[in-house]
Order: sequence, then C-alpha cells, then structure tokens
Amino acid sequence: MGTGKSRAARILADGLGWQLADTDRIMEKETGMKMAEYWRVAGAEEFQKKELEIIRRVRFYHEAVIAVGGNYPMTEQKFNLLQQYGLVVLMYAHSFRLAERVKKKIGKRPTMDYNDVEGFVRRMRRKWMKWSGRADLVINTTSCHPAQSALTIARFIDRHHIKFLKRMKKRRNGHGHSSR
Repeated sequence: MGTGKSRAARILADGLGWQLADTDRIMEKETGMKMAEYWRVAGAEEFQKKELEIIRRVRFYHEAVIAVGGNYPMTEQKFNLLQQYGLVVLMYAHSFRLAERVKKKIGKRPTMDYNDVEGFVRRMRRKWMKWSGRADLVINTTSCHPAQSALTIARFIDRHHIKFLKRMKKRRNGHGHSSR
C-alpha cells in the first residue's frame, strides 16, 4: 500500500508488451464498486475471498504483470499461488513515505485507519516485510519513481533470463498438446 506498485506494474506491462492484471482494478470492475465501498458493503471476509478468487485466476495469465492489492497482508495461500507460476516482487518504502503517499487519497483504501495513518502504515509494513526473505526481488521505493521500479524489475527479468513457456495449442476437444 503506497509503494507505487500499480503505476510501476502499468509501466512494466507496457514496456514488456504484456497484459496488466491489477487485482484492485479487477475487483472494482467485477463488483461495480470502488474498493472502499465494496469493503464496507461486503465486509472484510468477503473482500479477502474475492481477492483470493481473483489471484487464483490471474496467476495463470500468460505474459502478465500482476499487481496485488496492499490492503491486507499477504497470506501463505496467496503467496504460494503467486509464486507457483511467477516471479514475486515485494515493493516497500519507509513508513514515513508510505504515510505521506497514503494521505494523498483519503478514503481510497478500505482498511486504512485514517485517524492513525502513521500507526496503521507501520503495522501493515511489518506484516508485509515478513515476506521479503521469500520474494524473488525486493525493491525499496522510498525515494524512487515507479518508472525506476519497473526498470529494476525488467532488468532482473532480463539478467535472470526469465521467460514464459510457450503456450500449448488447444485441440478441438479443449485439451492442450505440445508441438513435436
């Protein structure tokens, strides 16, 4: 939350010519509501179930950048789903910078305690940072523009020769087969 992940994901997807799957935007489109409104109407549990359902689908997208919402801490289940077929990048920033960024859009973030932004940001940051040891790449965005984050990720992908497997062609019966 507040790391610039959505903008960096858009820049990266555009630069690579890949599709973008932003779980927050997908949730808004599918529910017909802004995230904060959906969270108020559906409740925390339904909100989290919807996010998990979206992650289950988008993790199979071919040549895609997936931006996962920062409104809830990552769970073991979500992390494993994302890591199974993809590269996991954790973006973080120092708490003061996150609070500064989050305060710019009051009411946008459904789980935010706007009466104690600094305290909320510190608590959320601690919950997210526990994943830094398992992420494939960790980027500090405290003093960096989303374009710099996107470039760092693109260079990591290139340096590690990360490529999508070729898609299998579908037969008429719907089962895939590899070409010989």
